[in-house]
Amino acid sequence: MHDETMASGVYLPEMDAAPARYASRARHLEFAGNAKDYFRIWIVNVALSLVTLGIYSAWATVRTRRYMYSSTTLADTPFEYLARPLPILKGRLLTAFIFALYALAGHISKPLQLGAALLVGAFMPWMIVKSLMFRARYSSWRGLRFYFTNDYGGAYQWYLLVYLLLGIPMILVVVLAAGGHPTMGLLIAFAAFTGIYPWIKGNQQQWMIEHHHFGGKSFRFKGNIGNYYGVYLKAVAVSLAWFVPTALLLGLIIAGIAKGHAQPFNPKTPPLTFVAIVYACMAPTYLGVWTYAQVRMTNMLYNQARLGLYSFSSTLAYWPMLGLYLTNALAIVCSIGLAIPWARIRLARYRAAHLAIVGDGDLSDFVRDAFAHGEVGATGTEMDSLLGIDIGL
Repeated sequence: MHDETMASGVYLPEMDAAPARYASRARHLEFAGNAKDYFRIWIVNVALSLVTLGIYSAWATVRTRRYMYSSTTLADTPFEYLARPLPILKGRLLTAFIFALYALAGHISKPLQLGAALLVGAFMPWMIVKSLMFRARYSSWRGLRFYFTNDYGGAYQWYLLVYLLLGIPMILVVVLAAGGHPTMGLLIAFAAFTGIYPWIKGNQQQWMIEHHHFGGKSFRFKGNIGNYYGVYLKAVAVSLAWFVPTALLLGLIIAGIAKGHAQPFNPKTPPLTFVAIVYACMAPTYLGVWTYAQVRMTNMLYNQARLGLYSFSSTLAYWPMLGLYLTNALAIVCSIGLAIPWARIRLARYRAAHLAIVGDGDLSDFVRDAFAHGEVGATGTEMDSLLGIDIGL
């Protein structure tokens, strides 16, 4: 939810495009953070995390999110992040332990590593639910907390079982390749992937939206799963628009290197210069495709849900976002990482400016109604038992 989470760190479940009659009542989020203040927080976090071998990262996460939340306002009221570091640390230690077992199994035997991979896969939906519950429970606006229903069955359905459908085409690829028909197998796999994956992503986002609550009201999904097919079909076109010229450019570079060397070009042991050129060409290509998918999916998320009388409008644009990512990446590389706070502040400010709450209701009435019905905060009671697992939802 991804994305689902604002780049500024503010947790706000994703929602739908505003009806035309509400256009004049859009309330945009505002981000008032600045790179100078955030740099002081960031540099201390980095130093202490290094000194403590990562243990301090849980405290660093809390400090960062509290700053980002408090710098983001809606209707002149800042958001609040209320979590404490210890539950986050416990969750991260557990996650690190599980993946360490997987890495260790790989050094012992392949069957054992496969078993460990299956264990991690079986554990992931549980982690997703715990992460969503934790971040919702400790995110607040005007004294009201978000809440996520602990639907483990839905998590296993949409984050584990449905991916078995994608395993069937992969089996066909292997069978057809063994039978001397690899092209047919790839075509079947591509058709199955484009037919199934958008449906999976749409249902995942619908599940996450409809299990979030705020102020005693549940978020509702008002989109069409079919819209996701359009997003991914366009993403394929964007991929071709980036990869075709990149492939041609790399082909010319290979030809030039082969012509300039007495020995024939060996793809198994290419020159370091060639490797650097390949990465330099592929990095912006990958970023261009990833940015398109992220922008479109984030807009889809926010533009397909409701909360009571309100809808949400996300108007992120592809080229401005790509420009932000490219300039941020260049600044970070040229500054040896010191520009990270500046880059994150720029991105948070842009995203907040392009997210609005839309509707003809009064936000103060919404809050007052929630308080009147005793809906102050989430209904979960075992707050500190929730694991603060950060998996980038």
